[in-house]
Amino acid sequence: MQHDLKIKYEFAQLHFQGKKDWEIRLNDRDFKTGDWVQFTVLEFGFVYSRQITNVFEGFGLEKNYVILSIKND
Repeated sequence: MQHDLKIKYEFAQLHFQGKKDWEIRLNDRDFKTGDWVQFTVLEFGFVYSRQITNVFEGFGLEKNYVILSIKND
């Protein structure tokens, strides 16, 4: 499954620099390991994709929020 999400340029840059391989998001889309996220950079409309490798919930996170581990594949 593919999820379309928006992202600020400053955070997209961290993905491309290899400094951030995760996202904290509201789990309103039922994210699953193996799903794809298509990010659209708000400021420029540039689009790129990452695959979800793990979905973490609980662990002190707010209710309905998850940490998505993502990889560039």
